[in-house]
Amino acid sequence: MKLVIAEKPSVARAIVPVVGAFDKKNGYTEGGGYIVSWCFGHLVGLKFPNDYNAKWTEK
Repeated sequence: MKLVIAEKPSVARAIVPVVGAFDKKNGYTEGGGYIVSWCFGHLVGLKFPNDYNAKWTEK
């Protein structure tokens, strides 16, 4: 079983037919060897430049 986590429900609905996960459950769908679930909002964010390298804060 492979887990696919989408950023929002509409993205999950787009993924479902591709992987064949049509069995709707509470908060996810499954089928075809996949579980497709979703969150709300951005799952990943970028750091500020100075978090990568302190030289970005030097003047």
